[in-house]
Amino acid sequence: MSAWSVWAMATPEPPHGATLGGALEVVALGCIGVAVLGLLLVEFVFKSRMARSTYRWTLLLGLFVLPGVALLGTTGHMFESMKTVEACQSCHVMNPFVGDMHDPRSATLAARHYRSGAIPDKQCYACHTGYGIFGTVEAKRDGLRHWLLYVTDTWKEPITYKGTYPNANCLACHATAPIFTRVDSHKALGTQLANDEMSCFTCHGLPHPARPTRASTRVTASQ
Repeated sequence: MSAWSVWAMATPEPPHGATLGGALEVVALGCIGVAVLGLLLVEFVFKSRMARSTYRWTLLLGLFVLPGVALLGTTGHMFESMKTVEACQSCHVMNPFVGDMHDPRSATLAARHYRSGAIPDKQCYACHTGYGIFGTVEAKRDGLRHWLLYVTDTWKEPITYKGTYPNANCLACHATAPIFTRVDSHKALGTQLANDEMSCFTCHGLPHPARPTRASTRVTASQ
């Protein structure tokens, strides 16, 4: 994985307006356009007027440097686009989870967060990605593992979450919120919550539907 890709995954998006993914897409398209136009001009208009060394350096720039930057920008844009809920749901095994999140009658944490608008977009990524540079890289690693299980049809029902869910993912948003800090039990359990000695789910319920109530994630011939 290139340093550019790691940077693209770790750098937070601007809070308003342009997004990092959009910026990388513009950079990639710009590099492709400049490379194509520059090579055409150099080869068919300016070649006879250029020094041999300048001609070679220009070819090097148009054939390798700019396409390389475009490739990195495209890779960064791809990583950004994979953060969307639609990207997660593109594997139909996620349908029960995304459907529950959008269900106005659901009492799961995912649905309640969605209804409140607390996480306006990229809801799956926001809650399933550890904060910090290594968290985002780990999310891509897990995403690759999920993709391999899906394309090889080797996942097992019911789908289970590997590992433990760190409270830090919840506390990253809630720890300083007044609605959290004014609750006496949160103050009393602060150390246990910070050290993952007690899960937020213990008191606040399941983030997604329980396994017995979840629809099968496999598509049968009759479906």
